[in-house]
Amino acid sequence: MKGMDGAKATVDSAEPTTVYMVDYTPTTGGEPVKNHKWVTESELSTH
Repeated sequence: MKGMDGAKATVDSAEPTTVYMVDYTPTTGGEPVKNHKWVTESELSTH
């Protein structure tokens, strides 16, 4: 991300899982959004 070069962080926890990047078009109108956020497999739903 812009402005993050050299930033430091600490990982509190991690777990092996599958993650996805979400692309969507807002239902209220507007431009499509690409690579919005990371979503874990357990957060996905077919509904």
